Amino acid sequence: MTDFAQRLLGRPALTGRVVGLDMARGLAILGMFTAHMWVSVQGPVSGVMALSHGRSAPLFALLAGVSMGIMQDLMTRRFADSPALSRRYYGEKILVRAAVLILIAALLSLFNTRILLILDNYGIWMICTLFLSGLSVPSLLGVIGLLLVAGIPLWHYLDLLFVPPEIGVVLGLNDYQMPTFLIYVLTGLILWRLGWAGVSPRSRRLQKVGAGLGLGVAGLIFGVGTAIDSLRLGWVSGVILNQDTLSIANPTPAQFWYQTLVYIAPHTDSVAETVANTAWCIGLTSLLLLAGPTFNRFVSPVAALGSMALSTYTLHVIWHAITFRVFGYPGLIPSLVIMMVVFLLAASLWRLRFGKGPLEAFLARLSDPPAVNHTTENSDGSAPNNLA
Repeated sequence: MTDFAQRLLGRPALTGRVVGLDMARGLAILGMFTAHMWVSVQGPVSGVMALSHGRSAPLFALLAGVSMGIMQDLMTRRFADSPALSRRYYGEKILVRAAVLILIAALLSLFNTRILLILDNYGIWMICTLFLSGLSVPSLLGVIGLLLVAGIPLWHYLDLLFVPPEIGVVLGLNDYQMPTFLIYVLTGLILWRLGWAGVSPRSRRLQKVGAGLGLGVAGLIFGVGTAIDSLRLGWVSGVILNQDTLSIANPTPAQFWYQTLVYIAPHTDSVAETVANTAWCIGLTSLLLLAGPTFNRFVSPVAALGSMALSTYTLHVIWHAITFRVFGYPGLIPSLVIMMVVFLLAASLWRLRFGKGPLEAFLARLSDPPAVNHTTENSDGSAPNNLA
């Protein structure tokens, strides 16, 4: 295979990327495409596409935690002789990126009327995680446990109260609840620290355990949650397909706790949905990390899309807004198909010519400290430094 073909298909040694992580980001982007645009089709196909609802955002959040781990490692290695400088530049890097994400979300909201934007939430989650990133893995697991046991119920209770919209947006009461998505981000950070994304024998064992255990736990929780909801309704529930039948303004105590603890409908941010989504994200990404070169070449355009996730997410919001204003609902489905083809091709060609996506390159230039050397592969087989 020629050098050109290898770079076009994203060979890790030439691109400096971990393909499995990029594929996971690419699938998350494609899931958001369908969640935002596949809205005017009814029937079985619509039900299948609805699986992307509530699954893509957790995957993005978990991978955001991985990226934070990569950035932290980069600063630690670059300033190995000065821990204070390492912490300073890491904090500055995160704060700059969070501010840019919030700014991009604010700009997109000026003309976006339908998509529930998530970039501003990501910025807030990154800032919160920054203050926790100095904790050890056991301490981070303790924080996750506290968020599951107390944070999620507290946020569901706050959601019933009158909270000013400005505060509600920050807390994620109006869209993505903070405790749930902090769990996803912290899980990604923990997995990175454990060496999950590397190629060493230990990393491969972690990936195999993650694939089997993650998918098994997710399947069990989604299955039991569907069965319980079917008993509640008296017929087979489509709760996993985004068929929410429990949106109640003033729930009884029993309904409140059911929705808080057990209900698995997408975007309900219950304890069960949070654990199931976390397991699903770990299992899926572990499988992609285990995939061989043949599979990686076959889905290379998806990995290219994931390597510039911020750029493609931003562009798809603009594309969607133009399509909806010009053609309305009937235009969304053909526009989605065209957009996927165009974005997959454009991402592959852009990666070949420039490497990073335009917004990713801008963020790197804006937030990287002076004279940081980006390498293509670490000696221990872990992920390269230019992923974040």
